[in-house]
Amino acid sequence: MSPETAFQIVQLLPLPLWFVWIFIPQSRASRHLATAEWPWVVLASTYVACFITAISAGGKIGPDSFTSLSGMMGLFASPWGALTGWVHYLAFDTLVARWMVNRSPDAGYRLAPILFATMMFGPIGFLAFRIARPLLVPRQRP
Repeated sequence: MSPETAFQIVQLLPLPLWFVWIFIPQSRASRHLATAEWPWVVLASTYVACFITAISAGGKIGPDSFTSLSGMMGLFASPWGALTGWVHYLAFDTLVARWMVNRSPDAGYRLAPILFATMMFGPIGFLAFRIARPLLVPRQRP
């Protein structure tokens, strides 16, 4: 399989989760997906497969791969290396969304713009959630 074909497939993996959480947030499916672990097993397994393929295709992890910008750029220099990085983003952005949904289960559609921001811009969505959290999570009474 080519890295381009793999990219097209991998792009689709988390989309059902995002769709359910954004468009039908109060559904049973939404609650189920927010507590299930299998989506992250699938995404993590995909990451491992991409990582192994990237290394097998000649990708190199050197001593400066994680300590310098040029070393980090080297990790993404191959198509499989870039795809591996992209799967990393997909998995963690979706995991952060899961955390948000679980932290504010009654927020419903009020959470949708923040989830969209998380899907598109990761940390910006997380920051928006932290700022908007008082509006999303009802205060606990003693």
